[in-house]
Amino acid sequence: MEEEISLAELFAILKKRKIMIVSVGLVMLLAAAIFTFFIATPQYSSTAQILVNRKTESTEGIQLTDINTNVQMINTYKDIIKGPVILDPVSKKLKSDLTPAQLAEKIEILTQDNSQVFSLKVTDVSPVAAAEIANEVTMTFQSEIGNIMNVENVTIISEAIPNENQISPNNPLNLVIGLLVGLMLGVGAAFLLEFMDKTVRDERFITEELGWANLGNISEMTRDELVSEIDTAKQKSKIRTQSRV
Repeated sequence: MEEEISLAELFAILKKRKIMIVSVGLVMLLAAAIFTFFIATPQYSSTAQILVNRKTESTEGIQLTDINTNVQMINTYKDIIKGPVILDPVSKKLKSDLTPAQLAEKIEILTQDNSQVFSLKVTDVSPVAAAEIANEVTMTFQSEIGNIMNVENVTIISEAIPNENQISPNNPLNLVIGLLVGLMLGVGAAFLLEFMDKTVRDERFITEELGWANLGNISEMTRDELVSEIDTAKQKSKIRTQSRV
């Protein structure tokens, strides 16, 4: 016969182990706070916007097909911007110890559907450095892209400015996640301890599972009852001693 656990018994287990569950939750919250405020390195981002138009041979000016081609070419610009042809000069101008590959990891190209404008986002531990890298990359791209492709007009719509608001770590989110993970671990540990506990708590287990006869119950004394019994025994012992004298 399989042992079944009711919803009431589950809540009873949680109530019984509530101190342990809360304690584990607070420990994980503290660990998340230590990591967030003392270990994790804050990251900042800065963004510049660029518009690129390719040369057209049409005498009628820019056509819809030209615009669509410019939009499709943005993926090519992504590869060029994150390549050594742009990032090598950037590294030298900034006098940075970062290699082109390391600079490329800091750069993210953001696009919007059917838009010729794309954004160059740089993430760094310093908001000022992030803005400097973004601006230097856009200016280098503006000056070099004409030598690489048939492009006549590169416009920097907006320069990057230092942003003091960190993008990571997300302090409130980290704390909430730490608390929730702790509570889940506490609940898991509570059920694990309960299921590993082989103590017999119900006489039905003896009569139904083991098939033994129930010969009686022994009540567990509370602390107050135990103290009262000890005091009573001492009083009786004292009376007997006095009567013998």
